[in-house]
Order: sequence, then structure tokens, then C-alpha cells
Amino acid sequence: MKRSVMATAMIALVALMSGGCGGGTAARPAPAEQRPSSPAGGATRPTAAAARVPQCAARELVLRPGTFVVPMTGEHAVMYALTNRGPASCALSGYPRVVLYDAGGAALPFRYARGGGAYVTSRKPVTVILAHGASAYVLVAKYRCDLGVARNATAIRLTLPAARGEAFAGREAVPIAGAAGLAYCRGGPHDPGQVIAVSPVEATQQATSSLR
Repeated sequence: MKRSVMATAMIALVALMSGGCGGGTAARPAPAEQRPSSPAGGATRPTAAAARVPQCAARELVLRPGTFVVPMTGEHAVMYALTNRGPASCALSGYPRVVLYDAGGAALPFRYARGGGAYVTSRKPVTVILAHGASAYVLVAKYRCDLGVARNATAIRLTLPAARGEAFAGREAVPIAGAAGLAYCRGGPHDPGQVIAVSPVEATQQATSSLR
């Protein structure tokens, strides 16, 4: 029964992400040297010819909410998009630093992990090339609050290294409140729902997840 539920969850999440903006197929990507540029001018992983693309400057990026992710298998997740509004292609890579805030503006005392959990990929970061207007994606996920919600997360701040030493920092709303959102749980600091898993920056929404 457990395997059947997990298989259903995997199919549903991949299908949902496939319908999101800017996403590709759910198939495993080809090696970088074989991967063509996006025909729609979207995000790609770099080829050798794209290795000289400059890192995105902070002023060229904007943070936006991505596709809604349906809670499954005890996990709750929110997708975010980093869009290149600059005039030319630029590169992003690595794990963003994430902080979640409550309605009063106080930082919630979550523990943050680079990848892992039931939703988020544990693969190493890659360099993502963003054409003008294209988006890269970050998935933020946590386990549910079995003992109830202590405080809701209403905003997220995402910081990422950018060109010329200036870090990009974007703040955006957390669109889901209550038990289905990214709430801080009752049960103290060691409750399993107090750990936030953060994906590396990825070229597609599917690539941020382990359910592919």
C-alpha cells in the first residue's frame, strides 16, 4: 500500500510541474554537452560554448511565485521563480539562502537544509543559463505539522550570490497559510516539521524535485 501511495504521489507531482510555466518534460535531462538551447528562449544548463556567459547581476533578477505544489506524502512545498529581466543571457548556480518570516516580520527559527526530504532533489547544483525573460526555479519544502501550527510563514526572503559581489535578495509572499503551508510547528525545535529543505537553482521545475 505504501509503495502504491508514493507512486501515485510521484506521478501527480510530476504532472503538476509539467504544466507550469517554463518547464520542460519530466524525462531525465541529457548530459550538458548534448543538451540544446531552449527553443523558446528559456533556461538551459550550459554547453561548453556557453561557459563564458556572465553571472546574473542582482538588478537583472526578479523573484516571483512559481506553480502551486499540491501537498502529498506529508510534505508541503512552494515553488519560486527567478526571472532574468536583463537585456542579455546570464548565469545562475548554487543554493539560495532562505529565511521565512511570520506575519509580524519575525524570522521563524527553522533549520535549513540543502536538498533532501521527500520532495527536494539532492543532486549537486549546476550552472543555469537564463535568456532574457527566462526563469530558473527553486523549491522550498518541509514536513507537515503533526502537533498543530504554532506560527504561519507569510513571507520568504531568498538571497543568492550575483555578479560583481552584489548579492541578489528578493522577498515574496508565502501563498499558502495554515496546516498546508510552510508553518512553524508546535512540538519544539526538534519536531520533524521544523526543517526546511531548499533546492539548488534549476533550469526546470521538474529538476528541483526528487519525484521525477
